[in-house]
Amino acid sequence: MADTKKNAVWKCIVVLAAIALCSGLLLGFFNIITYVDPLQSAYDRFAQDTGASFSEMTDEEGQQYENGSVIYYAVSDDGEWHAFLASGNGGFGGPVQVYLYFRGSVLEKILIGENGETYLDRLDDAFYGQFLGKDVSELSGLEADLVSGATKSSTAVANAVDAAVRYWNEHVTGGNTNEQA
Repeated sequence: MADTKKNAVWKCIVVLAAIALCSGLLLGFFNIITYVDPLQSAYDRFAQDTGASFSEMTDEEGQQYENGSVIYYAVSDDGEWHAFLASGNGGFGGPVQVYLYFRGSVLEKILIGENGETYLDRLDDAFYGQFLGKDVSELSGLEADLVSGATKSSTAVANAVDAAVRYWNEHVTGGNTNEQA
């Protein structure tokens, strides 16, 4: 009788091990065929949003600042565009990813990326207008006007802009905010 119990336990163990192995192999297979490289995804988005080609990008994961971070940075092949994927802290639903595009040293485009916010639709042209068309030197230390009813969302976007400006000042111009890149 004891041998029958042992055999039943071993059969259960073998069956569960086989199920776990098959499940792991299937999950690994589906991960391989559905994987999207985040660096390549940002590269494609930069090229799509600017119409420029980017052959080199910098993975800046971990380039943290007080209220945000720079995830990716790239310069277009012709040197005209500087593209950032930055993340701003302080949002109601967590960090907000923002794509920022500088032509020369002037901020030309701001596009919202991944986020958990519900009030980003309240951010209007007036909010974005305080950043767009400005040189990096004008954006350094800018106290952004926040949007009532979307204070946390607008804070997160402003923090992402600030992270990109800080990165610019430290890495693109080497600390000289008046230098044109």
